[in-house]
Amino acid sequence: MNLKPKIFFSVILITNLFFIFYYQSFIYKAFFSSDAAIANILAQEIINQGSYYPNSWWYVNGDIWTVFKHTLAIPLNLLGFEAYDVHTIVVISFFAFSLFVTYLYLKKIGTDIKGILIAFIGISTLYSPMYAREVFGESAYIWYYTAIISYLYFFYILSQEEEKEKKIWIAGFFVIILTIGLFAENPSRFAIYFIAALFVPLFLLYQYINIKYKKIALYFTLGILLGIAYRYSILGHIQMQIGVEKTFLISYDELPTHIWRSFIGLVNLYGGDWGERTAFASFNGIAYMLKSLLFPVAFFAPLFYAIKRRESLNPFEIYTIGIGYIAFFIVFGIYCITSLHFNGLYAAKENIRYIIPFVLMISIANGIVWKFFSRRVKFLLIFSILLSYISISNTLQREISQKEIENREEVIQALLQNGLTKGYAPYWHSHFFTVLSNNKIEIRPLEDENNKREAGKWLTSNNWYDKTYIDKNSFILIPKEKIKEFEKASKEYNSTEATKKIELNRYNVYIYDQNPINK
Repeated sequence: MNLKPKIFFSVILITNLFFIFYYQSFIYKAFFSSDAAIANILAQEIINQGSYYPNSWWYVNGDIWTVFKHTLAIPLNLLGFEAYDVHTIVVISFFAFSLFVTYLYLKKIGTDIKGILIAFIGISTLYSPMYAREVFGESAYIWYYTAIISYLYFFYILSQEEEKEKKIWIAGFFVIILTIGLFAENPSRFAIYFIAALFVPLFLLYQYINIKYKKIALYFTLGILLGIAYRYSILGHIQMQIGVEKTFLISYDELPTHIWRSFIGLVNLYGGDWGERTAFASFNGIAYMLKSLLFPVAFFAPLFYAIKRRESLNPFEIYTIGIGYIAFFIVFGIYCITSLHFNGLYAAKENIRYIIPFVLMISIANGIVWKFFSRRVKFLLIFSILLSYISISNTLQREISQKEIENREEVIQALLQNGLTKGYAPYWHSHFFTVLSNNKIEIRPLEDENNKREAGKWLTSNNWYDKTYIDKNSFILIPKEKIKEFEKASKEYNSTEATKKIELNRYNVYIYDQNPINK
């Protein structure tokens, strides 16, 4: 390939990696949530209990965490790394692994270096605050993307008759192991993200994907059967809280609004949503409008050129592109018509993370068909990346993050200075403080419903709630927006009264001379 484009794309990729590292190390602390902190918390519980599936732990949504972030966090905790540093190392190292697997697969199916660099750039660009937070901050659904790419890599080997028998056995073994772990974790998610995503495109595009399926189907089915047995062997000694099983269809009255909000969520993921009261004739206004116009190019160009040049694509190139689009529309369609969150309309716009694996697949589709793009399309794609750099300050949200980091540090310092190391808080204000304090403070979740001060049963451990525990420094941490209802409920339910109250910028700390939880 021409040296100049290679150097140019490499510089863009290195710049992207720098921004990812900077975001994860210095910005994401402000947005680090209790959900994101669970990997650290569960890893520590596994170490304390000496069991990979602690029977004291409350799993939720049908998810039995099998191979996930906590798996990598366990050895780092044992080695004594700082708690938030563990999160950073896990996220960055797994992203590096994702790029490595992507490289192996794209190289295997014949993508050139230029196309691979384009794929990497598409994946690693920080398009928006939501993209940065969900893909690289919380780093949850990128694991599904990596699993899909791994499947494709092994499927490719299994479909090649000329491959050595040893390689076929190794590929089959990894398909089985991967399937056992992913199925055991959550059969419902597995059905959507892997069975539907991997095999519906094969069915719909069978006339264009001329590959041998026998060995693929054999090893995949064997993995499912073993995964069923493995899951039910685990379920016998763990606790499971219902969550996503309560998902309902959106009513027809609200459906148009929910669908529209979901589309806005997709625009928001790519950084095109300008929100309210953004000046038209301003730098930000122009940047948002350009992003809104350009993201459909990046999103649909691979599909258009794949259809136009399908005879020039090999079966696995078509298969990969097909997975990206068909699986995206399956998951996005489900998201549009169901209530996966309590506040569905808000989440449809602000938290559309379920589509991330297939958005990343579409990003690598750009790399696969880059060789067919016209100069105009190539220019628009590169310009959209550079536009993300121009608006990087909006994505990083440095002022907002610095203020939030200061508020969180204020809470930690106030608790330590007052000798408060064991207490409670609503779920979304609990686990992340434990991690950010490097486990010097243990803040355990309370059930949010009715403020009855009940022990949490959502990604928590029974071992944390000793009702007989008596200490003059037990506490409950309450965010300002929940103070009135908390104090009202405390009187209504005749709960233990606080002996002291500390008022901070964003929180109140209520101190007790005995364990303040009720049950």
